[in-house]
Amino acid sequence: KVTHFGDGHFHRIIYGLGPYIADFEEQVLECIVKCWCTQCLASRLNLNEDALDRCCEHVDALVEEGTLLGIWDDYGIVGDLV
Repeated sequence: KVTHFGDGHFHRIIYGLGPYIADFEEQVLECIVKCWCTQCLASRLNLNEDALDRCCEHVDALVEEGTLLGIWDDYGIVGDLV
């Protein structure tokens, strides 16, 4: 939505983005509780082990080769949104 500000300028505003940014800490905690690290593929049971980093190429390969339910259960990725 384009909004006219008090300084006379017009800016594009995304009002629905705020709630997603505001609870980032809770989102990260939820990921860790459900065994999904936001940075790598390590298990929450052994975060000190060497693990691959999450990357776009890996996600793309999972979506192409896996099932939507499988990549959700195993990696916490919503394939419909990728």
